Amino acid sequence: MNLPKIPFLAVLLILAAVCASGCMGEESVVSDEEKAQVLAYAEPIADNLLAGFNEGNYTVYSRDFGEEMKQALDEAAFEQNRELITSRIGLYESRRDPVVTETGEYIAVTYKGKFEREDGVNIRFVFQKDDESHRLHGLWFNSPMLRS
Repeated sequence: MNLPKIPFLAVLLILAAVCASGCMGEESVVSDEEKAQVLAYAEPIADNLLAGFNEGNYTVYSRDFGEEMKQALDEAAFEQNRELITSRIGLYESRRDPVVTETGEYIAVTYKGKFEREDGVNIRFVFQKDDESHRLHGLWFNSPMLRS
């Protein structure tokens, strides 16, 4: 029987993703009171990061990154990601409709963003709940035009 060979690494990655998703718990929307508290620190961070994005200024963009984020998204990676995003959907223009959710030890704020060539882009900022410095631990831009 000749079965197609699946790379061992791909199988491990799929298995790790399935295990991780089962261990993280369910994401839930926070109360209005907690949402207001989170947005009090998340809004200025989002403003700064998105201004740095539009300016192409990594120092401004990464100001609120945690250490892991700075290592994972260095200046070269920023430039590549920014080029990909701006070439497909343009520069950031505005955001609306923040949804604040929590999963385990993390809290996330997801906005609907308007860019020059696409509206409704999900912009997700992730923070660690017990981090008093409110450093950014995750950042995602997601939309149909970015996935194509």
